[in-house]
Amino acid sequence: MIIQLLSSAETTTTYEALLVLAFILMLGLFAGRWFEKLKLPHITGYISMGVLLGVILTLLGIGNLIDSLVVISSIALGFIAYGIGAELRFNKLIKSGKEVVVITFIQALMAAGFTILVLLLIKVPLPMALVLGAIATATAPAPIMLLTRKYRSKGPLTDVLLPLVGMDDAVGIILFGILLSIAISIRDGVGLSIKEMLLSPTFELMNSMIVGVVVGLVVSVIINFVNSRDYQKEEIFLGTSIFAVFVTVALANMGIHLGEFQIHLSPILTPMIMGITITNSISKVRSHDMSVVVEKFTSPIMIVFFTLAGAELVVAFASHQNADYLTIAGITAAYVAARASGKIMGSYIGARLMHSHTNVRKYLGICLLPQAGVALGMAYQARTDFGEDGITILIVVLIATLIYELFGPIGVKYSLSKSNEINV
Repeated sequence: MIIQLLSSAETTTTYEALLVLAFILMLGLFAGRWFEKLKLPHITGYISMGVLLGVILTLLGIGNLIDSLVVISSIALGFIAYGIGAELRFNKLIKSGKEVVVITFIQALMAAGFTILVLLLIKVPLPMALVLGAIATATAPAPIMLLTRKYRSKGPLTDVLLPLVGMDDAVGIILFGILLSIAISIRDGVGLSIKEMLLSPTFELMNSMIVGVVVGLVVSVIINFVNSRDYQKEEIFLGTSIFAVFVTVALANMGIHLGEFQIHLSPILTPMIMGITITNSISKVRSHDMSVVVEKFTSPIMIVFFTLAGAELVVAFASHQNADYLTIAGITAAYVAARASGKIMGSYIGARLMHSHTNVRKYLGICLLPQAGVALGMAYQARTDFGEDGITILIVVLIATLIYELFGPIGVKYSLSKSNEINV
C-alpha cells in the first residue's frame, strides 16, 4: 500500500512537471513574439516570461517542479554545443585564415583574464572567479547571425565576425572545461600542484574528444549511406542527430564506469566534438540539410530552455534566502563590466596585431557582447558541479544574460551601421 502511494505521488509530480513544461513552452513562445514587436530580442522575452512564471510557481509553493525539468536544460545545451560544432567546417576555418584565429584567441583570453582579475580584486573566491572568467568568453551567435542576415551586411567587419563567433564559443567551451576542473580541484584539494590540477581537465578533454569523435563517425557512416533521393532522408537526418546528441549528453552526465575506474566527460565539449566530426565527414549539402532539419526540431526546446532559465532565476533566489544580494549585485556588475572591457580591448589588440581593417579594430569587440545559450549552459553545469557557489554563479550569469541580450543586439546594429555594412 505504501509503495502504491509513493508511486502515485511520483506519477503526480511527473505530470505536474509536464503541465508546467507545457505552459513554459506556450507562454515563452508568445512572449518572444511580443518582445520582437517591441523591437526587443525574443530571447529577452523568453527569459522575462520565465521570471514571471517563476514568481507564480514560487508563490504557489511548487517552485521545486523546475528542478524536475533539469534534463530539458541538459538536452538543450547538447543541441547548442552540437550546433556550434556543425558550423566549424575545416575548409571554412582554413579560408578564414590566421586573422580570425588570432583575434579569437586574444579576445577570449583577455575576456577571461580581465574578468578573473576584476573579480579577485573585489574579493570573489578564486574558484568562483575562474568559473565566471571561463563563462565570460562565450558569445551568443544567434542574435549576431540574425542581424547580419536581416540587414544583409557585407564588408570587412562581417567577414571577420561570422566565422569568429562560432570559433569563439568553441574556445570558450574548452577553456570552461579546463578552468571548471581546476576550480573544483582548488575547492576540494589542499596544496595541489599545477600538474595535479591540470591532469583531471586534460583527461576530461581527451575523453570527451574520443567519445565525441566515435559517436560522430558512427552517425556519419549512417548519413553517408542515405540515398540523396530517399524521401525519408530528413527523418533519418533528424533521428540520427537526436540519437547522437542524446547519447553524448547522457554519457557526459552519467560518466563512463569501467569497474572502479570512472571516465569523466564534458557535457558541452562532447556533443560539440561530435558535431565537428559529423559536419567534416559528410558533404556540405548534407551538413546543411541536417542543420535545417535539426533547427526546426530544436526551436521549441530552445524556447523552453531560455524560459526555464528565467524561472530558475526566481527559484534560485527563493531557495537562496541567506544570500547576500548586495554582494551578488556587485559580482554581477563587475562581471558585466569586466567581460565587456575584455572583449572590446582583446578584439582591438588582436585586430591591431593582424593589421585588420579599421572597422574591425573599432567595432568587432562591441559585436561580441551578446551572451545567451552557451553561457547559460556553462552556468547550469557550474550549478551542478559547484554546490552552493554554483547557485550564485547561475544567478549572476542569468542577470548578466538579461542585460547583454537587451543591449548586445543594439551594439551589433550600431557597429554594422557605423561600418557602412548594412545593405537594406
